Amino acid sequence: TKEQLHMLAYRAAIPMVGFGFMDNLVMITAGEAIDSTLGVALGISTMTAAGFGQCCSDVAGNLSGGTVDAAVTRMKLQHHGLSENQLDLKISRMYKLLGACVGVVTGCLLGMSCLLFMDTDKADRARKAKELKSIFDHIMTEGRALFNADRATLFMLDEEKHELWSQIATGTKGIIKVHEDEGIAGACLQSGEIINIENAYDDKRFNQEVDGVTGFTTKSVLAIPVKNETGKCIGVIQMLTKRTKTTRLPVLVLMMRN
Repeated sequence: TKEQLHMLAYRAAIPMVGFGFMDNLVMITAGEAIDSTLGVALGISTMTAAGFGQCCSDVAGNLSGGTVDAAVTRMKLQHHGLSENQLDLKISRMYKLLGACVGVVTGCLLGMSCLLFMDTDKADRARKAKELKSIFDHIMTEGRALFNADRATLFMLDEEKHELWSQIATGTKGIIKVHEDEGIAGACLQSGEIINIENAYDDKRFNQEVDGVTGFTTKSVLAIPVKNETGKCIGVIQMLTKRTKTTRLPVLVLMMRN
């Protein structure tokens, strides 16, 4: 009867909901974790991380298969009442297959609900940050040599905290933090113009506390704004204490994308 076929499809669908849910949940969670850690560290692609996530999902499926079957058994679903010969009929096989397909699709969609609580752009941001750090390291090394400076610092703006913090600072350990309008770096950020000072201690804008923290005595300062593609200042490159005087000071204009 129709009722028996519907019950057959229903009994086929229920366990597949559990398997589909477990499969997608583990694959997405494991894949995202691998992508944002090993993927960033080793440079593997997102698709490769997804493949590793699928491996984890398959292992979890094998380990949890008995649990899902036991849970379905405890539900005590109504039996369809079909004989072995009736189950072997084409229509019975079609209903059973259809029920299983609907169940696994439903389970997979439910498993995808974890995406609502995940930061799916985390790995991309980490990759970009790693790439930018490599670029910044190169710029600071070459820039320090170009300006013949003792030290070079890249300050980036934290708009939420209204602070400039040293993403890269040669010759010192730890992170230097100053208010966005404090010191020569702050003045450079606010004005968006290059600031060149021969004697830092003669300038009222110079924050002498930084020298006290780092133990370095600043003489001359060259502050260069870092701008994004719209012209907004998002940081400052600061070169400290030129070793020798030159007849002409090179000018560096750095345009960056967010």
